This record gives sequence, structure tokens and C-alpha cells, in this order.
Amino acid sequence: MKKSLVFLLLILYSVIYFSAILDSVSIQNLKTVSLDELKPSYENYVGFDVNENAINNIVSSIKATGYFSDVEWTKIATDDHFELIIKVEENEPVSKVNLNIYGVGLISKETLQASVTLKEGKAFSFPQFKKSIENLTELYQKENYIVSNVFSKNKDQSLVYITGKINGNNVDFNITEYALYDLEFTGNINGLEEVIENIKKDVDLKLYKNYLEKNAILKIFDSKKDYYPKFSDIQKLYQSLSKYVYFSPLSNIQFEPASTEIPSKILKVFVVQNLLVKNPVYIENVMVNSSLYDFSDLVSTPATFTNLDLLKLVQVVKDRYDKDEYFININPLVKGNDFIIDVVEYKFGDLKIEGNTRTKTYTFDDLIRISSGDYASRKALRETYIEIYKTQFFDNIDFDITPSSSNILNATLILKEKEKKFNFMGGGTWAPPEEGKKWYEGFAAQLQLSTTNPFGYGQTFSSTVSLGFSGRIVSLDYGIRKPFGKPFSLSTSLSYNYQPTTDTLTEGSTETTTSTNLTNFNFDFSLSSLKINNFKYSFGAGVNYKLEETAVSTSVNSTEVSSSTSSTEYIGANVLLGVIYENLDDLIIPSDGIFLSATLQKYFNISGNAPVALKMQEEFSLHLPIKNTYFGFATRLYAAQIFQQSGVDITNYLEGLNSLRGANLAGDMALLLNNDFRYVNKDGEIPFYVALFLDTGYVGSSYDFSVPFEWSTGVELGLNVSMFGLIRIGEAYYNDNWNFYFLMGKTF
Repeated sequence: MKKSLVFLLLILYSVIYFSAILDSVSIQNLKTVSLDELKPSYENYVGFDVNENAINNIVSSIKATGYFSDVEWTKIATDDHFELIIKVEENEPVSKVNLNIYGVGLISKETLQASVTLKEGKAFSFPQFKKSIENLTELYQKENYIVSNVFSKNKDQSLVYITGKINGNNVDFNITEYALYDLEFTGNINGLEEVIENIKKDVDLKLYKNYLEKNAILKIFDSKKDYYPKFSDIQKLYQSLSKYVYFSPLSNIQFEPASTEIPSKILKVFVVQNLLVKNPVYIENVMVNSSLYDFSDLVSTPATFTNLDLLKLVQVVKDRYDKDEYFININPLVKGNDFIIDVVEYKFGDLKIEGNTRTKTYTFDDLIRISSGDYASRKALRETYIEIYKTQFFDNIDFDITPSSSNILNATLILKEKEKKFNFMGGGTWAPPEEGKKWYEGFAAQLQLSTTNPFGYGQTFSSTVSLGFSGRIVSLDYGIRKPFGKPFSLSTSLSYNYQPTTDTLTEGSTETTTSTNLTNFNFDFSLSSLKINNFKYSFGAGVNYKLEETAVSTSVNSTEVSSSTSSTEYIGANVLLGVIYENLDDLIIPSDGIFLSATLQKYFNISGNAPVALKMQEEFSLHLPIKNTYFGFATRLYAAQIFQQSGVDITNYLEGLNSLRGANLAGDMALLLNNDFRYVNKDGEIPFYVALFLDTGYVGSSYDFSVPFEWSTGVELGLNVSMFGLIRIGEAYYNDNWNFYFLMGKTF
């Protein structure tokens, strides 16, 4: 009996699970669903041995699309091959898909509609219905809005709510966008009125009730979209609450509906105070266990204290530490008639560095402000982040802070190196050459190669080859930070420039042609110290070779009557001393900090008529952000002076990066004031700023200001493009004209 049962089970197993080669799959009765959409369910099985488990997987995958009310299968077998036939019955097609937005349209309707995967005229699918809602939700999440949908757990705790409704063959997707009507504090708030007002000012949420109170003219200059806060705005509220010791972890925030003409909600903060004592207590001594500060004068007279009074004493202690951004933990305790505030002052422990698989640690370790044994502070972390970011060695910088004991914090500096090591830029063009020149002289091309830290030794390298219609420029620049770990930075530059020019002056039948061929070689190098208390000191030197050949010919009625040639050739040298103070938050697009520099440059004659002169340059720039906004002010004062002794004249130019925007000015003595009101956004893939500017400048032979000041105003756009660096374009109104300009390089 037992043998017979085993035999029957083996037969049953072979019938069900015996595999055969799947030759093809046919799906019958498809109407609105395309076969291509279903191919991923079975195409990986065709041509292979499959058993009934595989067939069930294919059928289950097709059912999972949600388009079908019934799915059945049969197979036609031939020897050890078979064809799988699947009969389906589609759901009723969707007649209409509506997208209804109740709000101001925070995201364009076209973008939202493109994310809806449930299509009109196609069989209804609940998975596609759900996916459409999830796609809409994701779009709002990417824009940092607080969003929930019909499938979320906490549907009410959001400012954007997405749902769907199936009405026969019609489907509606409904998006409700809630403005923030008001911010209210409730609960145990007696005595905290001033604190609550400070929190509201600090968070600075735009409330829709204030918009409704504005007159019609002011509303024109306002945008309703500003009254729909993002997740980052609510985070500011949490951060502001965390600054105060009054609020227990039991405190919470919730959104509640408001009655207005558009969907709105009130953000309510339910306050629960931390409890130190239930009833007022008599305190004779207040003792603060602190190593960093002296709080001996916190309270000198014994008195009766309420719970709120004691919390205010704790807040004084916390504020003192927060001012210097130290990491602490405060443990207040009433013991008899003593109030003891025990402060745990954290110190940094071990520091680990991760992610610099290519970059040598010595190239940036002097920029790390975290030292084992130092009191732990956010300021040290922030300065480390900013200084390492300025090197441009890494795409991303982060910290992982973990406690290792009761008062020790271990820190891990997490770095992400740049994936793209080299940036190439190039192009070419052709234009008909001037009369008398060969056809190939009409070609022009430029190739640029730049890189920062490609091999991990802190190098910067760039080269430019420009073959113009008539001139040629070749330049090589190389720099390295802390070569072989030495405490300085080195940079060198080599350039060659050949530039022919031809000018023709016609007066009646007389024509004068002046042709000039300018050849210039430059070599410069500089040696800079590392930053010492935000100061850097530099020494540089250079050699310049210049050859200028000039030919002048005069023709009358096309007959040459005179000609002459002359040339100027010299070799000159220069040395440079400079000092820089800089604490900017960014070297490319700064929005906070100060830059101050002074440079002294001496020119020497080696041969010929090389210039002998002294040149001085001074610069001061200040960047002031507007708190809790992307806006800020930037101003720069730049001055340059030349004291010429002999040789070819050297001139100061207000152009390029040191420019009265929209104009070119030249003279011995220069003075420039740039002023910007900027919108700066560094959150996207391409950091950028937009600026309204007002510039004024002066150039002359001395600072007697006998020549009037020039001025220009306009708008500028700056883009920090990874391949090219900072690209600046703008329109400047100067001398009653609008002038377009293009710059590449740092913004002041």
C-alpha cells in the first residue's frame, strides 16, 4: 500500500512539475491593452524549459497589471515543446480621466497630467489608478511640499492631499492644496508669550490671513504661492522649538482646517512644558556645573521659584552655550533648597575620514577644524565643511556624529569625490578670409581642458588653445595645493599670444594702412601660504617677452607713395607680494562673508624698453544674506594705482572681472564700486544667482577726480556650470545704451 501511494505521488509530481520548452505565448482578446506592455511578463521564459510554476508566474504577472477581470490559460504541446495560450477579458475602458486642482497650482497642470498612467480609452486598472496617485504625490514631494494621499496613514497632516474617485467609467484625480492660514500655539503657554513671539519671528512663515488683510495694490506685488509652506519651512519651526528648554517632547504640531475662500489650514503647536517641579519651591542656591563659563552670578538672592522660573534659568545657561554653538546636554535637578544645573559638555573623540579613495588626506587635512579632545561645536563642523568645499575636490561633504561615551562624540567626515575628472570644451568655425589671404586662414578653433584634483594630489590644471581667424593663443596653467604635504600652494602659468591687426584710414584719395604683429610670451609663478586665521600670504614673480612689429604704408589713388617699418622688443620681469583675508562661505558664488586683499607688484627692465613701474591693488568685498531667504546684498570696493618710472606704459583697466559692467575704462589710477542685490540659489544641479546691480567707477592720471565718475546699472545672471565654472551674462545700461556683456570667473 505504501509503495503504491509513493508511485501515485511520483506520477502526480511529474504531471504537474515536469518541464517542457516554451516555444511561444499567445494572448487572446486584447482590445485596448498592447501586447508590448505584457511582453515583460513572459519574454524571459520563451525558449527555456518551464514547468507549471513558471506558467503560474506568467499568469500572475499578467493579472497584476490590473487590466483584466479574467485570465485563463491552456497549452498546446508537441513532444517536449508547447505553446502557451492565455485568454483574457479586459475591464471596461476608461471613458474620461479628469485632473482637478483645488488651490493655486503649485505645479503646472501639464506636468501633473504627464504623470498619470491611467489612460482614457484603455481598460481600467486599479494598480495604474494607485500608481497615478503615487506619481502625483512624488511630484509634490520632489518640490519639498508636505503631501499625503488617500493611501497614506496620516492623511490629514499635510498641506497637499491627493485622492482619486472612480465613477463608473470616469476617473477623477483630485488635488487639494492648502494655504497656511495661521500659526497658533495652544496648551500650557502662560508665561511664554515673549518666547512664542520670538519663535514666530524666527520662523517667519507667511500666513494667508495676512494676505487677506492686504489692500488690492499690495496684493499685485505678492504671490499666493508663497503662502504654501514647504517641508523645510516646517523644519525651521522644529529647529526653533528645539532652541528652548520649555517644550516637552510631548509637545506636537498638527494641521487643522480653516474656513476661508480657498482651502487653508491652521498650523497648531500643542505646548506641553517640561516639568521640573509641580509646585513652587524655595531655592537658596543655584549651581551650574560648567567648565567653559562662569555662571556664579546667575541668581544671588534666595527666593521662591515656579517651574517656569526654573526653566528660564536653564534657558539662560543653554543660550550661552548655543551662542558659541557647543554640543551639550543639560540635566537640571532640584535637591533640597539647591537648584543644580548639570551641563554635559561634549568633546570630540576619534575622527575618521571616508570616501577619499583617490585624494590624499594631506592635501586637505589642514582645513579640518575638528580635533580630538576639543569641545564639540557646530562651528567647527561648519568651518570644516566650508573650507573643504572651497577646494572643489569633492562633490559632496557630510558628517556622521555618534556618541562613544557619556561626553565623547566621534566624528566621521564622509566625502564623495568628483566622478568626472576632466572637462573638455571645444569648437570651430570658418568664415571667408580677408582679401589676399589663403582659404584655410578662415578657420578658427578653440580647445579647453581643465581639471581639479584628477589624481588625488590637489592639482588644478587648465589649458587653452585658440586658433583664431588671425591670431593664436596658447596657455597652460598649473597649480597644486600642499605639494608632497608641504605647507604652501604653488601655481604657474605659461602663455603665448600672437595677434596681427590691420587698420586702414581713408581720407579722400589717400589711404593709410597700419599693420601690427604682436607676439607675447609670459611666464608667472606664485607661492602662497595656507590659511592662517583666514589670512593668506603670497609671493610671485614673472617674465614677459614682447615683440611688436609695425608696418605703415600710404597710397594715393591706389599707388604706394611711402612705407615704413618699426619694431619694439623687450624682456621684462616682475615680482609680487600679496595678502588676503577671506572668510567667504563659497569662492564661486559667495553669499556670506568678507574678502579683503592688497597686492604690491614691481616691474623691472631686463632688456629693451620694458616697463619699470610700481603697481598697487586693493580690494574689499562684503556679502550680507537676508535671514531665512535666498536674497542678499553684495558690495565691492576695488582700487588700483600705477607709478610709472620708464619704459612702455602700463595701464589699469576697468574691464573683465574688475569692471564697470557694460563699459571699458583705462587709466593710471582706478577706483570701482560694485553693488548687487542678489537672489542666490545653490540647491539645484546648477547653482545660480540673479542680480540687480549699480556700479560706479573712476579712472584718471591721479586721484584728483577731475574726470567725472562713470556709472552703469542693469541685471546679471550667474551660472556655476561644472564644465565651465562660473558663467556671467548681463545687460548693462551705460551712456544711454544697453550693452550686453559676458564674463567667466568668480563673482566678487
